[in-house]
Amino acid sequence: MAGAAVVNTSPLIFLGKLARLEALEVFDRVYTTPEALREVMAGAPEGHGEALAVQAAVERGAITIRRAPAQASPPPGLGPGELSVLALARRVDDATVVVDDLAAIKAARGVGLRVRSTPFILLDNIEAGRMDPEEFGEVLDSLLRAGYFMGPRLYMALRDAAGRL
Repeated sequence: MAGAAVVNTSPLIFLGKLARLEALEVFDRVYTTPEALREVMAGAPEGHGEALAVQAAVERGAITIRRAPAQASPPPGLGPGELSVLALARRVDDATVVVDDLAAIKAARGVGLRVRSTPFILLDNIEAGRMDPEEFGEVLDSLLRAGYFMGPRLYMALRDAAGRL
């Protein structure tokens, strides 16, 4: 997958927890916003290692922080990180929004943005030859143990898709 990713808080946290931030390297460029980064970094004082992993990725240039333009009429029901990520994605050429929240996914699709959630980014890594299906299954199970929610139907569909790649 090429182009740019504009990544929200939840995918950064979960990929950081799994020590899999490099999964975002299926994109040519990876951006997040100050608002989303602030939400991630809120866990740092409590010792959440994923905050430190995300900060390290920012410091080494793997993730670029970009400010989002203000929105005249933002979609209702979204948090500051989600709103800023959607606004930025609308301004970045060839952008894919990486969000996990269903309301944010629907809002992004509603304005014509491409959307991927964390498990699908992991699946993209199989297609890119960066992960094999067995490893994907292990990482997907780790994602669930880390607190990611997905229904059994989606879980089985992802495992089936991984097996076909």
